[in-house]
Amino acid sequence: EGSCLRRSAGSLAHCDAMATKVENGCIPGTNCIVAVPQDEYYAVESFGSYTKWLPPGLACVGCDLCGCCIKFRSMTSRVVQSMVVVNTKTRDNVFVTVTVAVQQSVKPDRVELAMYKLSDVLGQIESYVSDVVRSFVPTMTLDEAFEKKDEVGNCVYSKLTEEMAEYGFQIHKALVVDLVPDHDVAQAMNEINKQ
Repeated sequence: EGSCLRRSAGSLAHCDAMATKVENGCIPGTNCIVAVPQDEYYAVESFGSYTKWLPPGLACVGCDLCGCCIKFRSMTSRVVQSMVVVNTKTRDNVFVTVTVAVQQSVKPDRVELAMYKLSDVLGQIESYVSDVVRSFVPTMTLDEAFEKKDEVGNCVYSKLTEEMAEYGFQIHKALVVDLVPDHDVAQAMNEINKQ
């Protein structure tokens, strides 16, 4: 699929499954015939210009000379999960690390937008998630942040659904899967609970 990456800005760990890939036809030296997998969208480009989408199965797309005239670009049709890690501070000045799982896919009727309008899908998702978490969590105390994880997830979901629709993406879920306070605070809380 792609190599796993870890970004430091908001620490987005993912496999780059939403990236577009250049594909080759079935016959070496020409792109006349192509086998499209069930779980991918294939775009046909003729001399660099988008022509059409191909359904899964074997397709004959026309004459090609050494792969110069016709090219294929693909993108997954599967639901992909991205884990976004955001560091922020609560209202009571406790630094927390919030991990949000975002599940997204390409809308079947907006594949052209998804493939050609946005170059870094996961980077864009990271930006929106970080923006929401860093504006919402600082309004809560640490205890409230733990209690209202679902509210944070719902806010992220609403923002992503609205913003990513214009790029051809559907957001299925946005879940806060982990909320970890700073190590010193966690240790102090554990000491209090022991007493």
